[in-house]
Amino acid sequence: MAKHHRQTKQSNVVGRHGQGVSYEHQESIDDSLLPEATELASLKELDPDVMSWVKERTAKEQDARLDFNDRKMGLLERGQRMSYRVDLLAILASFTITMSGMVFSYFLVQANQIITGSVFAGATILFAANSFLNFRKKNSGNTSTK
Repeated sequence: MAKHHRQTKQSNVVGRHGQGVSYEHQESIDDSLLPEATELASLKELDPDVMSWVKERTAKEQDARLDFNDRKMGLLERGQRMSYRVDLLAILASFTITMSGMVFSYFLVQANQIITGSVFAGATILFAANSFLNFRKKNSGNTSTK
């Protein structure tokens, strides 16, 4: 069964900035499902049916761990699919907004408002470029922190 080991170490540190104390703390947990052979032998002396009980409990524990991992992987996969869909919708929305701005600019130019149409088209292109650059920067920042 689970074995827990704790180790704490304290050291005095002397450096050019003065003296100090360094603490080190280590913890290790062996969560093996089966007890050691000596422990099994002593348990079998107490109860001859303990081996079947240990096997049953070990199987249940392993099934629970596998089920937990399967559910965790399912959640991660759903999250990735959702993130992909949101990114795709954001790209489609920005494309639609950009194209609408360009069409509106075209109509302004056709209505003999050449300067207004040109400025509006330039602003639309700058907005689209800025949006795409910020979208890439935001997504690359999210993946590096995980």
